[in-house]
Amino acid sequence: MPMKLLFCDLDGTLIARGKGFSEDNLDMLQKLRAEGIILVLASGRSPYSMSKVITPDMPFHYAIFSTGVGIMDWPSQKILLQRELSENQVQTALEILEHEKIDIMVQAPLPKNHFFQYRQFSSEAESNTDFCRRIRLYQACCQPMPPGRWRGTASQLLAILTPEDPRYHKILPQLSEFSVIRATSPLDGSSIWLEIFAPGVNKASAAKWLSNTLPSPIITYALGNDHNDLDLLAWAQNSLIAADAPQELQQQFQVLQAIPECFLRQAAEIWQLG
Repeated sequence: MPMKLLFCDLDGTLIARGKGFSEDNLDMLQKLRAEGIILVLASGRSPYSMSKVITPDMPFHYAIFSTGVGIMDWPSQKILLQRELSENQVQTALEILEHEKIDIMVQAPLPKNHFFQYRQFSSEAESNTDFCRRIRLYQACCQPMPPGRWRGTASQLLAILTPEDPRYHKILPQLSEFSVIRATSPLDGSSIWLEIFAPGVNKASAAKWLSNTLPSPIITYALGNDHNDLDLLAWAQNSLIAADAPQELQQQFQVLQAIPECFLRQAAEIWQLG
């Protein structure tokens, strides 16, 4: 029998904004695992951020985190794969963003990629409130970036822009040597988080790497709700998206009319899993 892998986005898919796991989704995870389905969390969160809402005893087999920067064996918390930007790559991306005076954060390499340095050109009064909010949220883990050339590697860069900022489309062609993924801010639900990774980093490439380590044949399933799930949804053989997903996704994938608290149960019914 083919092995079945279910890749699940977290925020806005399995959990609602600002909430934890519902009893219904936890119950379904247990049932699916008991049926032999391999459960893989595929989140934009860092391990530090994931630990705020999920624990090692939850029934996931693996976790893809930071949009594909790393893969973790979930029960043991052992990192199986990690990717990073070289010092020169970080400097190149910084120069592009600084030329346009875009607010930027540079995340430390794994396993402490919740630490970051930032360079801010705007002020909260100038409307980039989401950038300021993230600094306050991680005030114990961040510091202003010193002047001069960047030193060391990084897991990623994070540029935060307001939804209407025209610089978003201007800088994309300049960043073509990187993996650039758009996400919607989990803090205010509208700002653009432009995540800049080493070439080839995304949820789909991580999912493919993981799949290749497992016995074949394999049937793949994916659940998502945002721009940073697009590559994973397109790669998987079966995909469903949340009803509030961006229009770009709704034009390509089947929409599941379910709230996050019972999203997994309805997806399993459609796919006849469990």
